Amino acid sequence: METKGAISISGVVQDTKTLEFISGCNVYLKSDRMNAAYSDEHGRFNLVVPVGEKLQDILVITGAGYEPYRNPISLASSLKLRINLEKRKTDRAQQDNELVMLALNGDQRSYGKLMARYRDSIFFMIQKMVNNRDDAEDLTIEAFGKAFNNLGKYSPDYAFSTWLYRIAINNCIDFIRKKRLETFSLDEPVNDDDSSGSSRDIKADNLDPEEDYMKKQRILLMRSVIERLNPKYRRLIEMRYLKELSYDEIAHQMNLPLGTVKAQLFRAKELLHNILKNSKEKY
Repeated sequence: METKGAISISGVVQDTKTLEFISGCNVYLKSDRMNAAYSDEHGRFNLVVPVGEKLQDILVITGAGYEPYRNPISLASSLKLRINLEKRKTDRAQQDNELVMLALNGDQRSYGKLMARYRDSIFFMIQKMVNNRDDAEDLTIEAFGKAFNNLGKYSPDYAFSTWLYRIAINNCIDFIRKKRLETFSLDEPVNDDDSSGSSRDIKADNLDPEEDYMKKQRILLMRSVIERLNPKYRRLIEMRYLKELSYDEIAHQMNLPLGTVKAQLFRAKELLHNILKNSKEKY
């Protein structure tokens, strides 16, 4: 509403994503911070500006927890606006986004920095879920592998840590489900008086000749794939997955720091995955 010698800049302030009204926002022109208005509980504000020689100015709106809004406006007549504010990102979230962008542009060190930031917290979360250190180590590496392979799908609208944790949790849930399916429980007692006549068949541990042959063929095929790896990575894969050594045992045998072993195994698994993915053979 215009008054003599003044114009009105009014409107509503909302959250960009939720569209909720934002109260307590400070609204003013850059040229006159002393003349300010505040948004009410419905996000509404009304700034009365004296008409002067300036025909343009910068409208500034600030709110707790939100990025400042700055936009040029005309002072020729009254304005009615709808302003959307974006949540302010924490310094850590901004750093994560910068590392993601660098990684997508080919900076290999950025992958290492992201992994170093969240490796321990991801590992301890997974260890609580699976209650096994070696499984947790493997699942942690797998979680980062899946995240890095799908980094192009990450949206900066959400915190990188939230996205990464969701991948790790889903991967862990899949592992637990698969393990339960593969485990035959003998905890339930067998009722010998079962009138239904049903019985529980327990398979012998020994494979039949056909299964034994297929298993040997798979091992031969896998070895042929592993042979295509760099000798350093090939040895790591063999020690971890064929000899079934722990990370600590590998570090001791190779005289390497534990962190180096984990990082190199992550790279080895990634290379192995790419070979299998690009191969026409079926394993």
